[in-house]
Amino acid sequence: MLTAVRSICPMANSGKSTAKQTLLQSAVAILAYNPGASLQDIAAQAGVGRATLYRHFSSREALVRELAMEAIAAIDQVTTQVRAQELPAKEALLAFLEGVVPLGDRFHFLGSESSVYTEPEVSMAYKRQMQELDDFVTTLKKEGVVAPDIPNAWVSTAIDMLIWAGWSAVESGDIARNDAAKLAYRTLTQGLS
Repeated sequence: MLTAVRSICPMANSGKSTAKQTLLQSAVAILAYNPGASLQDIAAQAGVGRATLYRHFSSREALVRELAMEAIAAIDQVTTQVRAQELPAKEALLAFLEGVVPLGDRFHFLGSESSVYTEPEVSMAYKRQMQELDDFVTTLKKEGVVAPDIPNAWVSTAIDMLIWAGWSAVESGDIARNDAAKLAYRTLTQGLS
């Protein structure tokens, strides 16, 4: 998975110092399973001292804000790659899920960090992404992938929750990594029948 994530995740390719990159990756790993983890827990997981952590992040809020922006950037990168392929909406949905499901740990812990969404930069980027998703749902409806009477907000929520479910099932070992995005796609396009 790390190779796949590095190919599409700016966090892994950003040119950040090795210590900072290690801290970000450790923070994601810990916070995905323990959203309340302390900075000390994250520093210990990264194998660095608290002084090193505080040199890069003045507070837990600063770390979470950077993780939020990294998650947004990772999803933007997947979206850009999918758009560049100029696929029909149904195929674009599958390609998007295949790119984003492996990144579930990068953004779902942010649900317990609601204060990060009050940060102006994070808030603006998140609203932009949600508008892009809403526009994509409208395209899915126009191309007959999604029934026109289902509210866009419901479809967006379903996509979000299936990304989380796919990532969680892979991480728990219940579903093979190669199957998660396809199962999320099938559930979205065919239900569970």
